[in-house]
Amino acid sequence: MLVNLLFLILGAGLVSELVPKNRLPVLWSLFSSAAVMYFIYRLYLLGAAPDFRLVYPWLKIPNLSINLEITVNAHNIYLVSALLALALLVLIQNTFGSETAKNALNGLVLLNLLSALMLVFAANYIQMLVAVGVSDVLVFSIINNVEAKKRYIYANFLADIGLVSIFAVILGQSGNIELGPLADYARLGQHKDFVAIMLLLCIFIKTGLFLFQGTYTGLRLLGFNRLNLILFTATPLTGYLLLLKTESLLTISAYSYPLLKIFALASILWGAYGALIIDNLRQKAVYFALMFWGLVYAFAAFGSRLASLDFAMLLMAAFLFSQILLLISVAASNENMVSEMGGFIKNLKFTFLLIVTVLSAYFSALLMLQPDNIRLVWGYIVVFGLVSSHIIGQVLLGESHADERVQAMLHNPPALMWLPVACMAAGMGYYFRIAPFYLVPVLGGWLLLFAVRPLRKLDRWYESDIVQEADYLNALYELLIITPIKVIGRVLWLTVDFIFIERTIINSVQNALKFMIFIFRRIHSGTLGGAILFILLGFAVIWWSWRYGG
Repeated sequence: MLVNLLFLILGAGLVSELVPKNRLPVLWSLFSSAAVMYFIYRLYLLGAAPDFRLVYPWLKIPNLSINLEITVNAHNIYLVSALLALALLVLIQNTFGSETAKNALNGLVLLNLLSALMLVFAANYIQMLVAVGVSDVLVFSIINNVEAKKRYIYANFLADIGLVSIFAVILGQSGNIELGPLADYARLGQHKDFVAIMLLLCIFIKTGLFLFQGTYTGLRLLGFNRLNLILFTATPLTGYLLLLKTESLLTISAYSYPLLKIFALASILWGAYGALIIDNLRQKAVYFALMFWGLVYAFAAFGSRLASLDFAMLLMAAFLFSQILLLISVAASNENMVSEMGGFIKNLKFTFLLIVTVLSAYFSALLMLQPDNIRLVWGYIVVFGLVSSHIIGQVLLGESHADERVQAMLHNPPALMWLPVACMAAGMGYYFRIAPFYLVPVLGGWLLLFAVRPLRKLDRWYESDIVQEADYLNALYELLIITPIKVIGRVLWLTVDFIFIERTIINSVQNALKFMIFIFRRIHSGTLGGAILFILLGFAVIWWSWRYGG
């Protein structure tokens, strides 16, 4: 039954890709949404603890069998359901949004959903690497900006090469492609530090953590719907799933968890900085996503691995908050600069209630977590609450900088856009039904920060071109990587090309050619000495042929 549903998603995705982009876009969007809704319904009938497993012989290589495995159980059903729900939200927003190529994007949403599910189900290296590679190709197709495509594919191509190298090393020593025996490699394998650290770097690149988020900051030029699709259901997610499936490899190096802690906490702080300082609303969404993924990795770093339900709920809550930023942009006539907003509360009272509902779901998901390090949860609640209240406060309560067009057209988003967000947030709130004793103080503290806006002096940085246009990490990349490579290349050119090749090899060959030319000129000079030399060479050839010719 599950296989039929997967083929349904595959078929619907391919059909959407083949349909011309301007041919009945709403109808085909509804068709895609119906396919996902039917999948959710059938999955609901399986219950909360299904037990389904299919192993299909995929490739048969001498001494190595590769299987395609599909397993749904109590450990992954919540994540599968969350991926389906997020895909459905993207499809609905795409149906009634301003996207021009609706059919093509619908197909990419469904195919990306299928590749993410294949990674969730993966039980061997090959299926995992194929799912990661397919996801990269799909995201490359989703990005409709040339410069953003270049930055994305360059980083992820390097990460894919690194992943293949890692698993080639493991396969060469273990002779097994299954993920289960990774513990044996952790016990007996070699090159442990290389494997663990290289794996972490590849995962950091995939997720876009601190020092690697430049892959995603360039996505600010995309539409909000495409941006949210990538940030929460595509490549960053594949990075985290890679970590979950290869977590036993982290124990083989003493540097793994310290490195993971540093990058996770730095991602939260750097994401908070970017969300506060950067003016572009879509780029703020990237930094909020960076904060979220930093939190998720921090749980793994501090030994509090999230259960499937916990991670699924956090993922949905983070996606809903990013959808709130989308709805704010839609309400402001697709304005993306926060410095051009302010004073919207009069016209967006209903949107404000929707924001509070989504935040209630987000805080509920955080408060329901039971990790070993509870200080991490409360630390994130404080940072996220401070940053989000500042942004929402600037948009709704700050001094108005909107032009006449935005003010005249300012209105709550259409019901078909906000209704799915409200339904999912309300559903999450009903599922948690967290005690008011815990939620009310947190939400009350957020409302107090929203009203007071203690960080409002940071608004002046929106007007600083130096701050807004500065790309610190790209400058660091140029300084620490590109510049040393250029210097090394220049030194190698001087030493190898100029001195060794030109002065030594080329001059030696030139002198040898001059000597040979001199000899041949003497042979063909027509003198008595030349004739005698030719005769002697002839006798030498005859003797050599007689002696060694056999």
